[in-house]
Amino acid sequence: NQYGPKSMLLSGAVIGSVNDMSATYYNPGALGYIKKPELLLSANAYQVRSLKIENGAGKGIDLENSDFNPLPNLLAGAFNFKWLGPNKLAYSLLTRYRFDVEVQASRVEEADVLPEHPGDEHFAAGTQRSEDVKELWAGITWARGLSKHVGLGITQFLSIRNQKSQSELFAQALPQAGDVALIYDIDNYSADMYGLLWKVGLGFNFMPVTAGVTLTTPNLNGSGSGSATINETTIGVDRDGDGTLDDGFATNIQKNVTANYKSPLSIGVGAAWHLSNTKFHFSAEWFNKIDTYDVLELSSFVSQTTGETISRSLKHKSDSVINFGAGVEHVFNESLAGFLSVNTDQSSFNPESDVAVTGYDIYHAAGGANFALKRTELMLGIRYAWGSQTIQQNVDFDPGDDGDNSGMIDNAKLIYRQITFLIGFSVNL
Repeated sequence: NQYGPKSMLLSGAVIGSVNDMSATYYNPGALGYIKKPELLLSANAYQVRSLKIENGAGKGIDLENSDFNPLPNLLAGAFNFKWLGPNKLAYSLLTRYRFDVEVQASRVEEADVLPEHPGDEHFAAGTQRSEDVKELWAGITWARGLSKHVGLGITQFLSIRNQKSQSELFAQALPQAGDVALIYDIDNYSADMYGLLWKVGLGFNFMPVTAGVTLTTPNLNGSGSGSATINETTIGVDRDGDGTLDDGFATNIQKNVTANYKSPLSIGVGAAWHLSNTKFHFSAEWFNKIDTYDVLELSSFVSQTTGETISRSLKHKSDSVINFGAGVEHVFNESLAGFLSVNTDQSSFNPESDVAVTGYDIYHAAGGANFALKRTELMLGIRYAWGSQTIQQNVDFDPGDDGDNSGMIDNAKLIYRQITFLIGFSVNL
C-alpha cells in the first residue's frame, strides 16, 4: 500500500520529498522541518482486483476471483502542544498489508476416473482456497529539526497482524459396480500476531534538491497465537499409485499454539529535484532476507490409521529484494497540479516458505491531479497494477475421455490485475 493522496499519486517515491503527514511513514525526519504539519491527512481508495489461474484445475478449467472494495489508507495528525518547543509529535494509523482472495472450482459429470473399474463413473469434485492477510500499524512519531535544512525523526509502530489460510479439496466417484471412492482433504490455519518496530529517518532540504534516508527495524515479536487443522481422508483410491488402496484418515486440530511473525530490516533512500513548475521524485528501498522460522509452533501427531508420526510444518523464509519508484509532478497553475509515476513491487518469495501466498512481481503506474481549494486540497487519481507467475498445477478435474489424466499439465499461469481509484483530501489548520 501507499499512503496519503500525493504520495499515492507519486507511487511512494517520496522518501526524499515528502511534505505532509504521510512523512510519519515515509520519512519521519522530514517532519523536523515542515513548518505547519497538517492536523489531518486522509484518503479514500476503491480497489478493483482480479486474480486468475489459467488451467488451475485442469486443462481449460480456470480458477478466478475478482472483487471491489474500499481500501483503507492513512489517518495522521500532529499534536500541537506549546511545551514541545522545537520537538514535534504526531500520530498515524495505516493498513500496511491487505490481501484477501478466494478461488474455487467444481465439476459433476460422468467420467472414467478409476482405471481399475471399467466404464465411466459418477464423478464429482471441488476445490476451494482462500487467503486473508491483514496488518495494521499504529504509530507515534517524534521529530526535530537539527537545523533549518536537516530533520531527524523516529516513528514507533505497533503492528497487529492476522493471517489465515483455508484449503479444501474433495473428489468422489461411484462406479457402476462397487463402493464409493472418496478423497477429502482440509488444510487450514489462522494466526494473530503483535509486535513493535521503529522507522528512523533523516530529511535534507537544500532547495532545489531535497533528499532523505530511512531505516526500518525488524519487528520485535511481542505475542501471538493461532490454530491449525489438517485432515486427509481416503476411501477406495490408490493415491500413491503402488497398486494398493490407501484407505484411512489422518486428522488433527491444534489450538492456542504460539505464533510468530518476522519482518525484514530495510533501508530507503530518496531525492527530488524541484524546478519552477516541475518536480522529479525518485526512491529506492532495500529489504533484507528473513531466515527460516516457524509461523506456528505445531506439534507432531499420530495418524489414526497407520500409527505413523506426522510432522506438520508452517515455516516462512524470504529473500532480499530492492524496489524502486519514480514520479513527476507538474504545477499548471496555483489551483491545479498533475502527477505521473511508476514503482516496482518485487517479490521476496522463497520456495522454502510453507505460508507464502504468491511469488509474482507487481508493477504499478499511477496518474492524477491535485486541486487546491483555500486550506483544503482535493486529489483525484487512478493506479493500475499487474503481475503474473507460473505455478504448478496440483488439481485435475478434467480426466479426459479415457481416464488418462489428460487434464493434468505441468504448469498453470497466475495473472494478477488491480485498479485503484483515489479520492483524497488534506486539511491544513
